[in-house]
Amino acid sequence: MLVAAPFWSMAQDKLPVPAQPQSWVNDYAGVFSSQEKSALELKLNEFEYRSSTQIFVVTVDDNGGYAVSDLSQRIGEQWGVGQQGKDNGLLLLMDMQQNDVYISTGYGLEEYIPDAIASRIVHNEILPNFRNGDFYAGIDSATSVMISLLDGKFTAEEYKNRGSSGRGSSIAGFIFMLIIFSAIFGGRRRSSGMGRSNLPLWLALGMMSGGRHSGSFGNFSSGSGGFSSGGGFGGFGGGGGGSFGGGGAGGSW
Repeated sequence: MLVAAPFWSMAQDKLPVPAQPQSWVNDYAGVFSSQEKSALELKLNEFEYRSSTQIFVVTVDDNGGYAVSDLSQRIGEQWGVGQQGKDNGLLLLMDMQQNDVYISTGYGLEEYIPDAIASRIVHNEILPNFRNGDFYAGIDSATSVMISLLDGKFTAEEYKNRGSSGRGSSIAGFIFMLIIFSAIFGGRRRSSGMGRSNLPLWLALGMMSGGRHSGSFGNFSSGSGGFSSGGGFGGFGGGGGGSFGGGGAGGSW
């Protein structure tokens, strides 16, 4: 035991990240624009504020010789991601050196995001966007799905059954919205005009088009609220959790 403690401390010191996080989005590889980083931080800030669950995003361009699955777990433990006694932390690591990504879930979240669902999120939400060079879209979509799962908006099983690919789900959603659009606005020529519709044209068109960074479902919000992520985190850090038992999944692009 006297030998193991110094060894573990030395291993922590060699991690290719600072000893403590800077914020919810720790972009050491410079992947995101300032606007993209602020948008992600706003969403993760608001989610932690109302749920106490911490989701951290980390990018590195030097993995220090660690595999992405190992490094993400070590970072989560060193930073104490999640609340003490709840271990409700999640860390999403992008290894730009090896083009690998990994979602590590704390013990307290494995029930809601089991390994199979983490893998589906990686392959449905993250990798297609990453392969198109849109890193923000992949992380924005993945974090939105995870927040919705943790909020109970749908279960892991429901997410699993909502389509095997983002493209197929998006097409189905577009067709559905076309049907709704036609039902609302079709046949209005007999009425006094489009203005009498129960649903404004601009709203229907907005629903059909979806957001710029939509994921497989095309309807996840990027988060909202009155919180600002505008730098200066000072003593920002984990919540005292950090129990990661190897749960999660990853992939390469």
